Amino acid sequence: MKINFSTAAIISLLDPKRILGVFETNIQYLSIDTRSYTQESNACFIALKGPFRNGVDFTEEAYRKNIRIFIVGEEPKIVHTEACYLVVDDTLLALQRIAKAHRDKINIPILGISGKAGKTTVKEWLYELIKADYHVVRSPKSYNSQIGVALSLLELNDHATFGIIEMGISEPGELDRLLHMVRPTHFIVTTWFNNLLDHDLCRAMEAVPHSFSAHESTSRIPTFLEQSKEFLPFIPFNDANSVNSAQMAIGLALEFGVDPQRIVKETSNLSRLALRLETFYGKNETLVLNDTYNLDLETLSLSLQYMVSLAGNRPHCIYIGLDEGSLGLFDTVKNMVHPYAKEHVYIGLPHQLPLIIPTGSMVLIKGTRKAKMERFAARFRLRQHQTVLEINLSSLRQNLAYFKSKIESKTKLLAMVKAQSYGTGLEQMAHFLEGQGVDYLGVAYTSEGVALRQHGVKLPILVLNPDPESYDDCIEHQLEPTVFTFRQLDRLIRDLILHGVQQFPIHVEIDTGMRRLGFEPLDVKTLVGCIKAQPEVQLKSVFTHFAESENRDNQTMSLQQIEVFSSVQKLVQQSFSYPVLFHMANSEAILNFPKSHFDMVRIGLGMFGLSSSAELNLEPVLAWKSLISQIKKVRVGESVGYSRSFIASQDTTIAILPLGYADGFPRRLSNGQGRVKIKGVWCPTVGKVCMDMLMLDVTSLPNIQEGDEAVIFDDVPSILEMAQRMNTIPYELMTGISDRVHRVYIHE
Repeated sequence: MKINFSTAAIISLLDPKRILGVFETNIQYLSIDTRSYTQESNACFIALKGPFRNGVDFTEEAYRKNIRIFIVGEEPKIVHTEACYLVVDDTLLALQRIAKAHRDKINIPILGISGKAGKTTVKEWLYELIKADYHVVRSPKSYNSQIGVALSLLELNDHATFGIIEMGISEPGELDRLLHMVRPTHFIVTTWFNNLLDHDLCRAMEAVPHSFSAHESTSRIPTFLEQSKEFLPFIPFNDANSVNSAQMAIGLALEFGVDPQRIVKETSNLSRLALRLETFYGKNETLVLNDTYNLDLETLSLSLQYMVSLAGNRPHCIYIGLDEGSLGLFDTVKNMVHPYAKEHVYIGLPHQLPLIIPTGSMVLIKGTRKAKMERFAARFRLRQHQTVLEINLSSLRQNLAYFKSKIESKTKLLAMVKAQSYGTGLEQMAHFLEGQGVDYLGVAYTSEGVALRQHGVKLPILVLNPDPESYDDCIEHQLEPTVFTFRQLDRLIRDLILHGVQQFPIHVEIDTGMRRLGFEPLDVKTLVGCIKAQPEVQLKSVFTHFAESENRDNQTMSLQQIEVFSSVQKLVQQSFSYPVLFHMANSEAILNFPKSHFDMVRIGLGMFGLSSSAELNLEPVLAWKSLISQIKKVRVGESVGYSRSFIASQDTTIAILPLGYADGFPRRLSNGQGRVKIKGVWCPTVGKVCMDMLMLDVTSLPNIQEGDEAVIFDDVPSILEMAQRMNTIPYELMTGISDRVHRVYIHE
């Protein structure tokens, strides 16, 4: 973010506790992420502290990128004499103070948008209606948190004549802090919460003179919504939410003096927003970031930064689609893109862009609305299957933060990614988790760890069940194997001797009652002696598995296991001079048995929002969806599918989906045992589920059409319900979804 603050101004704003080094340069650029920093001059790095990572750990990386000014909450381990460190109590508050001071320099209308839902839609549609009359700076995507609002304000510049800032609230009092930062001249509430947060919204409306709301119980029934009714025939949507959002955008455009004829023209061109960044695996082993809704310079910069955060060690390939009216942006866009990719950059009219897909690259596809680059992006898809498994990374991040809040800050977090990360995709999930700051990854077999190393994952990787024949691969790829028998240990030590390797990290599994793999507790003393006698190995961790950590009604077994493992811990700690990690808790035990947290916890299904505790504040991550291929009328007496297992007793309408047991929808869910949601209605299966398709009874849906969306599951209850119908658990359901089902990664 480009800014301009003098030395004296920054010190006055932040009132730092200590200043290490000499601070002589004006700050002209702020960075909170070293991955997206591209050598801007006179930059300052703000070390924000999150649930998984402390930004102070990245000051050295920022220094290597030539940043010399740092705002930190604690003194870094390495302090360079030619750099300056401002030590403050709260780095987030420091960011917000700078953002507020920057906003105070800008004397333009600023619209604050808050509410439970619809904020981003109203913001984007209002932008489309007023962009010809104003130079608009707006919150990118849905940057509406305490950090996001500050970053949005920092995007304001001398050329801006209008600002639109989203302001999200999730707890009482949060809006006050945002209002203090934003100081909006206008304020709108899109939808209300119907709880204690309503009070915050009401007070905000009283505090901002020009406030609007569509809520009937507020004191200001906006006349602008009445005025917008004459534009209803031009709104290209029928559903109530979209119409309401469009009316608010139109009413605001009228409030800000936009010509009604222009509003008519732009309203008819409004399109549904791609509010989510979509990432998918593409041809030639590529990873594709599809961000094709629009092209403005503010959001292009953020898309480029997000591309960097996803890429890992992949080379960058960038496609920017322009239309005839935006060709004048060519040089500006090229200059913006240049720091992120020196080759494989393609900018121009879509039909003129070459379809070159460098093997293994990270591909960003973006363009103007008129360029319709979504069609271009579709050509990159590895699989053209209409059935997709959506993985919402924003929700997954929230779930990780929730579990992190349940453990002490010093407790490490190991994320399990075995079985293709429970069917969600090994490489992409591992890179995402690595980016979130988890401490360890866990896989079942050595081959999974090798695949991660080949894709550039650098985190420590624990292999739970390594084949002794794969020890060479463990050594070559720095994978850390589990040992659970003396025979294994002996074989591993012999292989290490042959390779001339010493102090190789190993993990030991103890059987405390699961009666599965693991050393017996009585064997631990002998095991310790073997490890201490062999310089080839170093004990990295000792762990065990719960048998029934989800059972909160009868905790006897779990408490016995904790007691046994605690005794093992004491014996091991007495035997080694170096620190050894101990871990026992899985997702359920993190919540149910705090005494089992030890030094590290292991999270698996919990990060996807699945838990036996339905009352938890977890978000659904997975959605399995398809499209209707065809609709048929079945008359009385006609049969459907193989074996004629369904014969219509009345005239029936059926829908056929391109989804079958080869995709992971099991055949035992035939003839009404399974169901799929269409337009909010759960429709039962009809006839036998086929290898590649299934049939549904949609008689109760009169307006159904081919191409309509069909949802197999999209929240925790629907996953659990489907697993119950299959007489299994969500693990089997998730890992059974075929590779041919397209995985799409969503970032809200």
